[in-house]
Amino acid sequence: MTRPHALSPWAGHTDCAKCPVRDSGVFSSLAPEQIALVQGSFDDLRVEAKRVLYHQGARSDALYTVREGAIKLVRHGADGSARIVRIVKPGDLAGLEVLNGREYDSSAVAIGPLRVCRLPLATLDRLRASDPALGQRMLEKAGDALAEAQLWLAELTAGSAPARVRVARLMLRLQTRAGSTEVFRLASSDIAAILGITVETASRVIAAFKREGVLTPPAAGSHVMTADTARLTAEADGRAG
Repeated sequence: MTRPHALSPWAGHTDCAKCPVRDSGVFSSLAPEQIALVQGSFDDLRVEAKRVLYHQGARSDALYTVREGAIKLVRHGADGSARIVRIVKPGDLAGLEVLNGREYDSSAVAIGPLRVCRLPLATLDRLRASDPALGQRMLEKAGDALAEAQLWLAELTAGSAPARVRVARLMLRLQTRAGSTEVFRLASSDIAAILGITVETASRVIAAFKREGVLTPPAAGSHVMTADTARLTAEADGRAG
């Protein structure tokens, strides 16, 4: 039996057949017999906002699939700087370093209340042994994640684009799912860390978007905001005015 994760309330083992993100995840093609092989090994974890799932530099020992909420991957530099390199949303994977035995290269932090499935390395190895093609799909997923991180750096940190345009682009990437009018809410310090701008600039742009109705302030305690995605898209394209 898999041990509960020390940092997070354990909600039991996940029923993979009923998982709401199974069809969108890397495990979507698992056959019933493969699901049965690992059914008792996926830990269903409920994580409080701002809690750390794993730390940069720690030995990778599990793969995580987000079911609800979102994770920010934070990379710390030798000079003490911190940069958010990716946001992991429902159906996506965190802890991909486990696929090739590397240490985690960033820390995984819950943006708000989070629900994840944790797949221990030993179970992952059993799955890959039963389905060699799964290992290839996982490597492809890791490649997609790397491409996403590179796209963040290229698109969101481009110094030539005004801060307002870059914040709008980030908000669109924070949609809770494709086509949604809800976006995950980040602190101004997080927005600044992603875009490489000052906290004051991030706060000023977000305040302007709220004042203009591009973003609707979240309800107390909520970790999502409603967005006018058409206006955000215009802002992101530099067409607003």
